[in-house]
Parts: sequence; C-alpha cells; structure tokens
Amino acid sequence: MTGFNHGLTGAVIALTVKKPELAIPLAFLSHFAQDAIPHFDYFQGKNGTGILKGKFNILLVSDFTLSVLLMVILALAFPEHKWLIWSCMVVAASPDLIWGYHFLYRKRTVKDYGPVLKLISKTETEYHGAIGIAGETIWFILMSFILIQLR
Repeated sequence: MTGFNHGLTGAVIALTVKKPELAIPLAFLSHFAQDAIPHFDYFQGKNGTGILKGKFNILLVSDFTLSVLLMVILALAFPEHKWLIWSCMVVAASPDLIWGYHFLYRKRTVKDYGPVLKLISKTETEYHGAIGIAGETIWFILMSFILIQLR
C-alpha cells in the first residue's frame, strides 16, 4: 500500500477506536493486514526504477505530500482528535521506514534482507499495473467512505 492509504487507515482506526492504548497498536498491525491485499508496487526494482531513482522519487514525494495534506485536513475536521489521528497515521505507515533504512544506510540489496525485512516482505503482495492500482483505489474509496461516515 502507499503511505497515504496506510495513513488514511490509521486515521479511520483513530476515529473509530478513540483510545490511544488500543488505536495505536491496531494502526501498527493494520499495516501488515493492508500489505497482504494486492496493492501498487512503486519500488519496481526489477525495471530500473528502484529506490531513489526517477519515478520512485516522484511517487515517494507525491505520496508524502498527499499524506501531510491529509493530516492537515483531518486536524481541521477533527481538532479534538488530531493528536491521536496523527499518531495512528504515522504508526500505520511506519513499518515501511525500515525499507529506507535498509537501502539508504545499510547499502544492501534485496538479497541481504535481515530477519525483520524477511518477515515484513512475506506479507507483501505487490503488483505493477492495473491490479495494484485497483487494490489501492478500492481501499482508498472504502476508507474514505468510512471516514465520511465518521464525520
């Protein structure tokens, strides 16, 4: 899933559960449940558009920008819950930060996954093209509908 969809799901969890001691762990676990759903792979390492190259950078910056915009909009819409929403959004997307650490700081390739990345990668069901985009779009519509109902 994109960081945006992970964050959107974290926000829905925050607004549904409203108890930090439950919402934050659920937001974290939601990351792995979402990654088991067919979703878009914008890493695309096999076709030369891997991490920190061309399309990846554009998609990463766009995803981050839309996620921050969502955080601002939700803070305005639900000011009494903004800290929980923000916490759940960040926590829901945070497992993907380990990929950045792995590739940027450890300078390793996919072949060098440690035990944590091996576990995380087992839940991934990434697709290029229409299937992955459809999974992301359907998830976005579903979470948006729930979010609107919570308002």
